[in-house]
Amino acid sequence: MAELTIRAHAKINLDLRLGSRRADGFHPIDTLFVRTDVSDHLAATSAKDGSLGLVIAGDETLSAGPDNLVLRAARLLKEAGKTRLGASLTLHKEIPQGAGLGGGSSDAAAALRLLDKLWSLNLGRPALMEIGAGLGSDVPFFLQSSPARGTGRGEILDPIPLVRLPYALLIHPGFASPTAEAYRRYAANRRPGVEGKPLKLPLAGGKIHEIRPRNDLEPAVEEKFPWIRAAREWLSAQPGVLAARMSGSGSTVFGLWQTKQEAESSGEMARRYFGSKAWIRVTRLLGQDEPD
Repeated sequence: MAELTIRAHAKINLDLRLGSRRADGFHPIDTLFVRTDVSDHLAATSAKDGSLGLVIAGDETLSAGPDNLVLRAARLLKEAGKTRLGASLTLHKEIPQGAGLGGGSSDAAAALRLLDKLWSLNLGRPALMEIGAGLGSDVPFFLQSSPARGTGRGEILDPIPLVRLPYALLIHPGFASPTAEAYRRYAANRRPGVEGKPLKLPLAGGKIHEIRPRNDLEPAVEEKFPWIRAAREWLSAQPGVLAARMSGSGSTVFGLWQTKQEAESSGEMARRYFGSKAWIRVTRLLGQDEPD
């Protein structure tokens, strides 16, 4: 049986604003999701005996057991598709855990897309979206290919046809920022993030989408982790930077530049400044319908 492969892209939140906590305990969000060219890779071959197995390369700390989102996605898809087939899966990790880059959610979405094809289920995007929303609030975003505004818990998506997006420098400190803790700290002391200078992003058709990037989780997370504030402020001070923010609930921070050369120049300085323990990548931000 031929092996199929797929990329599972990281995302950043160019903007993240929080509303008052709902009765179910969750804060409604209003965010702008954008995929990056940094990605994990997932490979699969079909198993006629119906078994599901996962091997992980590149991250020895990540469980390959039944709690892994890839296997959870596979089980739900297998049930929804009423198939007796299984799969042998190999996940090559590049995206750090607990980084605010959506690695686990993207892996789950990749598993749904890959196995839907491998098992010839052809369930369609709406069905995959429904399964994905049950796995995590960010998963539906990764089942489509456009930058998108996410509201509700992030699962309500309004695609935004952004094109020719800037380059990003991603800096992850080597430690995680747990999402649940970030929201708890925000709820205990609600302080909105500070808006950045206007960021003008081109849309298909020639119009401009303008935002003032903000992340309402920054004050709460940076109080716990001063390293994140220091890295964000360092990015903000670099020549030509368009914006510098924390992504999601952290711990990754990003800076944006108009050209790859500017981003790579700042990346070289970041490697000297932050040292070898930091995970540092220069990446393209992916616009509407850019290929996987």
